Amino acid sequence: MNAERPTLDLISHSPQQTRNVGLHLGQVLRPGDVVLLFGEVGSGKTALTQGIAQGLQVSTYVQSPTFTLVVEHEGVDGDGNPVTLYHLDLYRIEDAGEIDTFGHEEYLDDPSGIVVIEWPERLGVLVPEEHLLMAIDYLADTKRKLRFFSRGDRYEERIRAFRKEVFGG
Repeated sequence: MNAERPTLDLISHSPQQTRNVGLHLGQVLRPGDVVLLFGEVGSGKTALTQGIAQGLQVSTYVQSPTFTLVVEHEGVDGDGNPVTLYHLDLYRIEDAGEIDTFGHEEYLDDPSGIVVIEWPERLGVLVPEEHLLMAIDYLADTKRKLRFFSRGDRYEERIRAFRKEVFGG
């Protein structure tokens, strides 16, 4: 992560609070959105994704797809439209050449999909130009700093909607 200023930052005091942040984020995400989750092992990326899934009314259990690389979950966005949540975990990818072996671009190109990617740094130059990056940093045993970085106008709008959803007005 570079030293640029985040669009928004929050402190989570527990895994449940991290899921709640994800829930509110999930409620403002729309088809075509891409969320990149950057953080160490055990930082809360999957907890955040579980919250996003809850915000999208996903009824299936969400866990890290470390061994399968991607798991699809059917849900509904905040406008009532059916969406597919694509949860990608690139932890096991060792070099960017492996990315092409599972067709990641199909998930990114699905107009009715919302893509959440754990370990996005494994994409290298293939990271979509526009996205919402969330960096999760350890502060203490269960305490995390969540930093939101918006890349593109649609993600600036998502952050505005998220602020309104969480903080009102």
